[in-house]
Amino acid sequence: MLDNCKDNRERWQAVEGLLQSWLKERRDVLVKYTTIAAIRESRADRPPLEFGLQGLCQVLVDYVSAGHFEIFHELIREAEAFADGSDKLANELIPSIGDTTEVILGFDEKYVSAADHPESLGADLSLLGEVLESRFQLEDRLIAVLHRSHASSQTAPA
Repeated sequence: MLDNCKDNRERWQAVEGLLQSWLKERRDVLVKYTTIAAIRESRADRPPLEFGLQGLCQVLVDYVSAGHFEIFHELIREAEAFADGSDKLANELIPSIGDTTEVILGFDEKYVSAADHPESLGADLSLLGEVLESRFQLEDRLIAVLHRSHASSQTAPA
């Protein structure tokens, strides 16, 4: 994906751009999640809830897919390029992040096209919120060690 990078500095900058875009998508996940929770709590009519759930499911799947198929891959490649051993943390964290993916995809499967929202929606949203919080903490740790730790070496002129 970032195969055209000439050196570690260029790779770091490219990964930084990917991360900024991905973290914006994370904020979109939080906004949609919060909106759904508010709609549900207000007991609004079904159309806003259905529309909101579909939007949440879409952004969740996009966010998770980008993480697994692009972001984590590039973070590991960057860490390997710096050869400082930071890539070893990925072996510890990525399986735990994968566990959260299963819950997120289960939520998507249940609600992406559901015309009827079972009484379990409140509990499912609560679980999803906990899983997202855990996932974000794991991702932040991964980013800090595999990417941010290299930032100071990338700000000096080449």
